[in-house]
Amino acid sequence: MKKFMYLILAVMITTSAFSQAYVSRVLVLNEGYFDYITNDIIVPVTVGAYDPQTDTYTTIQTIDEARFASDIAIDGDYYYVAADHFLQKYDLLTNALISSIDVEGIRQIAITNDEIIVTRGEYLVTLPSYIQVYQKETMTLDYEIPADVIPHTTEGVIVKDGKAYIAVNNGFVFGGEVGYIAVLDLATAYVENIIDLGADGINPDNLMIEGDQLFTLNNKDFTGSSVSSYKIGTGELATTNLANISSGCGTSAISGGSIYYQELFGTTISKFDPATETITDENEYGISFYGLSFDPLNGQMYTSETDYFSYGKVYVYNTDGTLSTSFDAGVSPGNFAFDVRMESGVKDLKSDFLKMQPNPATEQISLKADFNIETVSISNIQGASCLTLDGSHADLMLIDITKLPAGQYILSATGDSSTQSAMFIKQ
Repeated sequence: MKKFMYLILAVMITTSAFSQAYVSRVLVLNEGYFDYITNDIIVPVTVGAYDPQTDTYTTIQTIDEARFASDIAIDGDYYYVAADHFLQKYDLLTNALISSIDVEGIRQIAITNDEIIVTRGEYLVTLPSYIQVYQKETMTLDYEIPADVIPHTTEGVIVKDGKAYIAVNNGFVFGGEVGYIAVLDLATAYVENIIDLGADGINPDNLMIEGDQLFTLNNKDFTGSSVSSYKIGTGELATTNLANISSGCGTSAISGGSIYYQELFGTTISKFDPATETITDENEYGISFYGLSFDPLNGQMYTSETDYFSYGKVYVYNTDGTLSTSFDAGVSPGNFAFDVRMESGVKDLKSDFLKMQPNPATEQISLKADFNIETVSISNIQGASCLTLDGSHADLMLIDITKLPAGQYILSATGDSSTQSAMFIKQ
C-alpha cells in the first residue's frame, strides 16, 4: 500500500516564528447496520480515526444504542456526532465522551462560537420542530423553530456571518418533497427568509458553500438531479438540471469552486462548474461511492464504499485522480471530518513553490507561485471555506482579505494538476 503523505508548504514571514497547518487525523463516521425487520442493531455505529502520517486506521468510539448515524463535526478541542437520537460531544485529544443528550430525529449539525444548530427529520414521525439550537458549552436547548414556521424536515446546515442556512427538503415524506433554504438569524432567533429553489430545486440533499455562494445538490423526485446556486450578497439564484443523471445523485462535495458528484449506483464522478453551468470533467472509478469529501489542505478526495451490512472501505485519491491509499473502515463510512492542527516552524523558512507576503497581514496578501494558478481557496483551520477566487492562470495574485475575521487561515492554490497549501495569519 502506498503510504499517504501530505506536502505542507512553508511560507516566508517576517516574524520570529510561525505555525503551519497539517491534518493530524481524519475522523470517519461509520453508520453501522440496523435490521429494520427484526429491529436489531447488527453492527453498531462507530467512529474511526485515520492517521495520514502513519497510514493507519483505528476505531476510537462505539455507539451501541444508535441505529444509524448522520453527521460528525470538529470544533476547537471537541468533536460532535449526530447518531440516531443522540447528540454527543467528545474530547478531540483524548476521545473521552464529554456529554450525550437525546435529540429525536437529529440529522445534521453546524457549530458556531457559542451554539450548535441541529436539523431534524424522522420517517413517519411528526416533530414539534425541525430546527433546534443548543448551547455549545452546556449542551442545553437554547431555542427551537416551531413546526408552524418550518413545517418540513430539514437536512444540511451551514453557518456564515451570524446566520444559519438550512436545507428544507421534507425528505422523509416520499412524494411530498420540497425545496427551500431557510435563513435563521442567530442573533435574533428569527427566520428572516425562506428561499424557494423552484420546481427544479426540489429535495436538496446536500448543502455546500464556498466564499459567498451557497450550493445545493437536489435529488428532485429521484428521476434526476440539479444544482442550485445562491449568492448570499446579491440574492441571485440559479438552478441547473444535470443531464447525465437519471436516477438521482448518490454523493457530492465541493472543492475549488466545482461540485463533484456521482449518480446513484453509478461509478463515474462528474465535475460541475457552477459559473459556466457545465460539466467540465468526468472520471471513471469503477466504484459506487457512499461518502465523498475533500481534504481542505491538499485537495485529496476521500471516498468510501460499502454493501451497507458487512464492510466499509475508504479510498483516497490525488488531485489527478490517481489512488493514493485505501484502508478498511467500519460498515457504511458516510462522513469525514478533518482534524487540522498547527505545528511550529522555523524563522524565514522559504518555499520554492508558493510564497505569501506580508504574513501576518491585515488587508492584502501577495501570492507568488511557480505555476499558473487556476483557483485559490481560503478556509479556516476547522476546514470551513471562507473565500474562493479565480486565479486566471497567472503566477502572481493580490488577495483582498479585509472581510476575513482575525485568525489563522489555510490558503490552497490549484494549478498544473496539483494543489499546494500554506497557512497565513489575518490580524
